[in-house]
Amino acid sequence: MRCNQRARFLHLIIILGFTTVLCTTPGFAGDITLLSIGPRIGFGEKIPFMGKEQKYYFHLYDVAALIKLPWSWPLGGNTWDLETRLIASAGLLTGANESGLMMTAVPVLALSGWKGLVTFDTGVGAGLFSNHTFGVQDFGGPVQIVATLGVQVSPFSHTYAGVRVQHFSDAGLNGPSSLGVDMYIAELGYRF
Repeated sequence: MRCNQRARFLHLIIILGFTTVLCTTPGFAGDITLLSIGPRIGFGEKIPFMGKEQKYYFHLYDVAALIKLPWSWPLGGNTWDLETRLIASAGLLTGANESGLMMTAVPVLALSGWKGLVTFDTGVGAGLFSNHTFGVQDFGGPVQIVATLGVQVSPFSHTYAGVRVQHFSDAGLNGPSSLGVDMYIAELGYRF
């Protein structure tokens, strides 16, 4: 059991190291820019996409800001770009007739095409929860690892819509009894 926790922790350290090396590469740096802001609503099913079976249905209500970080790489001429971004959010998580405030900061790699018409992103970051126990489901602690995968479309100049799968978990660092949650999120907002 202890070996499995060390392997997960080592995997996390390798991912964070790779992200640090990738994001500190000089030559492709630009400005930090606020790209968009908007509300999100999400729900969690008992049968998850990434984790174990959950004890309760969860709901998420938050506001997320998307910030373009200074590193990007053009791909395929002017059609596609690989960009570094940060998704910062704050809101409410409810489940088992309980609720708690949550904040997340998730750096993502985004593949953006056709002048921002469509964007695919994925990343791993951190979340802070005011309540990490909902009924008998315990996330393990107030600090969680957040993994996300999403797609956004922006058919009009200052709007976007998107869907996202987001997983909160302590990756077993607080013991085998901790249980995370998968959220399926709908996004809508304003693009700057």
